[in-house]
Amino acid sequence: MNKIIAAFLLFAAITASYGQNVRVLTLYDAINLAKRNNSDYVIAQLDKMKADRQVSEVYSENLVPTLTLGSRYTRSFRKQTITFSGQTFEIGSDNSITTTLDVSEPIPFLGTPVFTGIRIAEYYSKIQEENVKSVETKIKTDVKKSFYNVLLLKEVIKLNQQSIENAQENLRVVEARYKAGVALEYDYIRAKVKVETLKPQLSQTQNHLEIAKKFLKNNIGLKDETDLDVSGDLTYDSTEVWGSTGDLIKKISENNVAIRQLKLSKKINEQLVDIDYANYLPKFYLFGQWQSQANENDGRSITGYRFFNSIVAGIGVSWNLNLWRNSYKEDQSIIEVKKSEEQIVKTKELLKTQTQSVILKIEDAKNRIKSQEELVNTAQRGYDLASISYKSGVLNQIDVVDAEYALSQVKLAYLQAIYDYLNARSELEQLLEK
Repeated sequence: MNKIIAAFLLFAAITASYGQNVRVLTLYDAINLAKRNNSDYVIAQLDKMKADRQVSEVYSENLVPTLTLGSRYTRSFRKQTITFSGQTFEIGSDNSITTTLDVSEPIPFLGTPVFTGIRIAEYYSKIQEENVKSVETKIKTDVKKSFYNVLLLKEVIKLNQQSIENAQENLRVVEARYKAGVALEYDYIRAKVKVETLKPQLSQTQNHLEIAKKFLKNNIGLKDETDLDVSGDLTYDSTEVWGSTGDLIKKISENNVAIRQLKLSKKINEQLVDIDYANYLPKFYLFGQWQSQANENDGRSITGYRFFNSIVAGIGVSWNLNLWRNSYKEDQSIIEVKKSEEQIVKTKELLKTQTQSVILKIEDAKNRIKSQEELVNTAQRGYDLASISYKSGVLNQIDVVDAEYALSQVKLAYLQAIYDYLNARSELEQLLEK
């Protein structure tokens, strides 16, 4: 009884220690953690924040008057002189203080495309917003694939362990028959070698599992030293419906985030064409100035300086007459618009091809799942019959080995088909931005 209690306490301590050092995540947990910790997602959000600030900056630059305050103190160490009727006179004062406040505001007319610049900044901000969505869907896909890979390897480990258990059971039966003199030594050696050859496969898969967990941890963005494990199963829902291939292709090729970003880039280039065209025209602006000036000699205290104020206002115009330079810039902007149009066409065709490829992979995986599911039951039945028949002396030991190998291969193919389906589904969800 004391030994049982001690073993129970030891097991409880090991379990508690494992629970403290291993972080177990569901797929939902992994995706939410990635949104908070993945560096690419954090950078995309910061770029969006920066773009929003740039929009505010453009509004401020174009709609809020520009104020410039300047003040200048001048000390005359030697004044200018003039000679008149044989007498010399000094011009100016020993001290001069001038303070100026300039105000200017562009007039959104002709060559001053104020609102065009604002629209460009807003389009750029929307591009960054779309980039956040793009990065988010990619992170989801990467996390899902890494998560499914860990689940697959855990299932393969279970399959390898089951194969070893089956091989050990077969070895036990063969050994008993060999000792009883009804089985050959060759059969006993074959069964023993089979057990030993399966062990390295298990060890290799366990190593692959640890590597897969590290990839998952990296995609999530976890930087601590805590070990990671996942909770869940490789499952296939045969009732999932995605719609017709034509509808999916049309939806993705017309509304995917990549298309939306390219359309926004095209709008920016079109606005740049408008700005280049506006450079042919004069720019009008309002201006105003307040000036306070004092000129005094050393005999007067600074607190007694006499300041004189003046205020002026008016309207100004500037016109860049180097028109041939503007034409070169306008031609380049028009070319950029055409490039954007071609890029949109090219991306649409690429998205159509990607969608078709993903749908074919989904259909292929679904067909394999269905066929392999039936084969698993058949192979399991075959292995059970071979084991019973061998124990009864009807079949040879090699028949049991072949049946067990066939069973493990069919189960592995079934798991691989589900894994391929889940991966393809993740790719389709990324294209659909789900």
